[in-house]
Amino acid sequence: MADTELMRRYKGRKVLITGGLGFIGLNIMQRLTALDADITAVDNFVSPELQCLVESLGPRINLVVADIRDEDKIERVVREQDLIFNLAGKSGAADSNKTPMNDLDVNCRGHLTILEACRRFNPGVAIVFPSSRLVYGKPRYLPVDENHPLAPDSIYAAHKLAVENYHLIYGKLYGLKTTILRISNPYGPYQTEHSRAYGIANKFIQSAVRGENITLFGDGSQRRDYLFVDDLVQAFFLAGAKEEARGRVYNIGYSQTVSLLELARLAIETARSGELAQVPWPAEYGIIETGDYQSNIERAAKELGWHPLVSLADGLARTVEFYRRA
Repeated sequence: MADTELMRRYKGRKVLITGGLGFIGLNIMQRLTALDADITAVDNFVSPELQCLVESLGPRINLVVADIRDEDKIERVVREQDLIFNLAGKSGAADSNKTPMNDLDVNCRGHLTILEACRRFNPGVAIVFPSSRLVYGKPRYLPVDENHPLAPDSIYAAHKLAVENYHLIYGKLYGLKTTILRISNPYGPYQTEHSRAYGIANKFIQSAVRGENITLFGDGSQRRDYLFVDDLVQAFFLAGAKEEARGRVYNIGYSQTVSLLELARLAIETARSGELAQVPWPAEYGIIETGDYQSNIERAAKELGWHPLVSLADGLARTVEFYRRA
C-alpha cells in the first residue's frame, strides 16, 4: 500500500496507542502525526523529557497517564476509537521468570482489562497486538513460519502467547477486529535513556555510541534477523488498515540474518566507538536462549503487501546518528 493510500486511510482516524511512550509506541506516534491521525497515547509513566517529546510532535496528541489495569480509565479511553495499537506491557524474558506473578498481572490481566473495555464500549474497534518470536521457543526448522510449533521458554513468552489467544478469542466471540504480529528483534530510534534497551540490537548500539563495552554472552555465533523500526511501523499500519488482516497472525522480521558477534562488531564500526567484551553466559539468560532464528515473512508479504526495506547497514547508521543527536 502506497503512502498516499495510507494517508487517506489514517487521516482523521481516531487511533489509541497503549504503551504509547515506549520504543515502538513513539515511532508509531511520530509517523501517525505525519498521516494526520487523531492520536491518544496511554502510558503509566511520563517523564518531563517524554512530555516535551510528545508536545514537539504536534497538538493532535492526547496523552493519558494510566495503568492498563485501571478499569475506569481504560473504559473511558477506548470509547470511540477506530483503531488500537495495543503495545502496553512489561518486557523482558529473564525478568519475567523472576517475577512471574507481576508479569501475569500486567501482561495478562492488563490486556483482558483492555479487551473487556472494548467488548463493552467499542466492539467495532480494530486492534493490532505485538507478540514476539519467542512464542516459538527454540526453532525446530528455519525459517520459522506461522505454523511452527509453539513452545515458549519463558514466562514472558507464555504470557505473550496467552494474550495472542485472548485477542483472537475476543475476535471470534465478540467481533473485535484483532490482528497479531509476531515480531523479531526490532531496533531503531526513540529508545529513551531512562528505560531498559528494547532488544539486543538497541542495547549494542547505545553502548557503542556511548563508547562503552558491548557485553556479549558466549561466542555470539547465534544468528538472528534484525528489523528496523520504520519497517515495523509500516507493518502495524498495514495490519491496522486492511480488513483481510482481521483474525490473522503474521511473522514480522527482516528474514536475513547475522550473528550476534557480527552485530556487535557492526555497531562498533558504525559508531566508531565502543569495545567488545565477551563473557560467559549468566545462568538466568542461558536457560532461555533460543539459538538461531530467522523469520519466514511470506504470509505478511502476500496478505499485507509488506516487505522490509531498510538494510541492516542503513538501519544501524540511522540509529547511531539518532542516538548521537539525542
